[in-house]
Amino acid sequence: MKNSKFSVFLLFLTLGVLAAGAWKAFSFHSAITGLESALEAKRKDSKELKEQMDEAAKKSKENLQTLTSLRDRKKDAAESAEKDLEGITLQVEGQREALKIKEGKIEQLAVDLQEAKKSIAAVQKEVEHAQNRLTQFSSTLPVMEDKVSELQTAIEGERQRQVEGERTLTTYESITKVYKQHFSLTLMELQNYLYSRPWLERGEKVSVSNVEFDLQAGFLGFPAGRDRGIEKGMTFTVRADGRNICRIKVNQVSTKNSVAMIIPLYGKPLDLRKYKSFDLIYL
Repeated sequence: MKNSKFSVFLLFLTLGVLAAGAWKAFSFHSAITGLESALEAKRKDSKELKEQMDEAAKKSKENLQTLTSLRDRKKDAAESAEKDLEGITLQVEGQREALKIKEGKIEQLAVDLQEAKKSIAAVQKEVEHAQNRLTQFSSTLPVMEDKVSELQTAIEGERQRQVEGERTLTTYESITKVYKQHFSLTLMELQNYLYSRPWLERGEKVSVSNVEFDLQAGFLGFPAGRDRGIEKGMTFTVRADGRNICRIKVNQVSTKNSVAMIIPLYGKPLDLRKYKSFDLIYL
């Protein structure tokens, strides 16, 4: 009986162990199945990820090539832009220099403009003066026209007198001969009158030479006397070469000679030594 119970117990125990093992095996199978499913899913995901990675790698490679090409193009463009920038910089520098030159020219033109304005102002003033003179000239033009008419009349009168003079030239030689004869006779008579009359008029002169003088005594002698109209007491100014040298007063007179006293405090009697001939001006 005990063996039967023990057998049953063992049976139940075995069944329990078998059931537990079966459940555990089922659990393991379920877990394995789940793991296989998960593994399959992981494999699928891994495959998709690999495909995505390959696609991404392919795209990355293409993008890399594109980026490399773009980089090269940008590098070339940058180098070209740098060269262009250098050229533009040089152009800008040249333009700056040209701008400085133009600014200098502009400043000079401004100075020239100011000078030109000053010149224009001066010219305008000259124009105003010229206009004023023109106005004055216009106002005096009628007077000038009258003067021109008078001059034309005078010219016509001169022409008439010229014609008359030309007419008289035919008889000029004979008339001149008569005038010359008359002049010679008159001059001769005047000379005779001059040297024959026994007197002198005031302001008349007597020319003498071979004059003797004593400056210490203050006397002067000259070869002219009553025959030349000289009288005692006459006063003369002694002149030589257009200069008044001194004054004298006649003390003694003969027919051909006279002695006079040099009046002091007048002129420079010492200059008598410089000349040989003198003019005596009767005062």
